[in-house]
Amino acid sequence: MGVSKGKRLQERIRELEAKLADSVPKTELDTVRSSLQGKINELQTKLSGARRDLEVAKTTIEDLKDQLSQSSAKILELQSRLSGSVPRTELDAARAEAESKIQELQSKLSESKSKADALEDKVAVLESRLAEAERKLESATSRIKELEAAEAKPPAEEKSSELTA
Repeated sequence: MGVSKGKRLQERIRELEAKLADSVPKTELDTVRSSLQGKINELQTKLSGARRDLEVAKTTIEDLKDQLSQSSAKILELQSRLSGSVPRTELDAARAEAESKIQELQSKLSESKSKADALEDKVAVLESRLAEAERKLESATSRIKELEAAEAKPPAEEKSSELTA
């Protein structure tokens, strides 16, 4: 769905650029500029949100790694303390429970890493789209300035320019 929005935005930008090339009125150029700036602002907002989500995912990964490390250390401690004083069945049950918890944490860690990777990809795509939109805005602004400069020339200069051409 995001790809189709991106394609629609690119098509809209191409349409607007074509209109610019045909020397559209200044009001329409201002509308184009405003529209492009709006899209850039929207992309910047999405990018900011994706970056925040990525930071949350990275924090979650670090928390899960800490929990995993603590669980592993606790297992070793329990094994050491209990090996001589606890019946083997209790020790095996405690070990199985701890190993189950470790597997659960490893699964969550893997899932969080996948989410972080997906968020990093999303950030990269949004940064690319933002850069493209900024380039389009810059191009449109440049074209507007060219058209404004052409409109500002006195009629005599325009006629003499046409005669020399």
